[in-house]
Amino acid sequence: MVRQRQTKTEAKIKAAFTTLVKNKGFDAMTVSDLAREADINRGTFYMHYVDKFDLRDQLLDDVIADLAAILIPESDDDNEPLDVEDIIKSRNLVSAMRYLKRDYAFFDAISSSGNDMQLYERVKDVIKQLLLGQVSRLRKAPDDTPGIPGEYAMEILVSSTSSILWLWLRRGCQESPETISGIIERSKSIAPVDILR
Repeated sequence: MVRQRQTKTEAKIKAAFTTLVKNKGFDAMTVSDLAREADINRGTFYMHYVDKFDLRDQLLDDVIADLAAILIPESDDDNEPLDVEDIIKSRNLVSAMRYLKRDYAFFDAISSSGNDMQLYERVKDVIKQLLLGQVSRLRKAPDDTPGIPGEYAMEILVSSTSSILWLWLRRGCQESPETISGIIERSKSIAPVDILR
């Protein structure tokens, strides 16, 4: 599931990064600030990262890889019958949201540091990978939708889930992962116009 390769030093650097981005902002933060906050020397920082940009990128890469491992587990049985309504498995979605909630301080710092669209787009890409894999198992393609070109149909599928997750994260993960999973489940079978009725 989630990778456990993070060393104690990397964990201290990540915690320092989260604190400093929240308190100082990414642009004002320096490697010296990071080293001081993490209680390491600058040389130790440079053994792991080139600069603060490399740190940010590696941290984002790590969390995206973790989310992909949760949402698209290798152990899913390809022979298990797949229903179109269960294209995103609730248990995987709940696990992903628990992961986001557990590391909320980091996600909040990243999303408020001007990197929110990068994070959002990368999460969308993971969800798109998941959906493309599931769609191929169903032997169905989004371009089978009457009147909606395939690219737009896929965007509708991906964006609805991503946007609900993103709103939940931006609101501070107030609701339980199970509640949000239920909302995502219900949104799969409701047309936007039905919400207005």
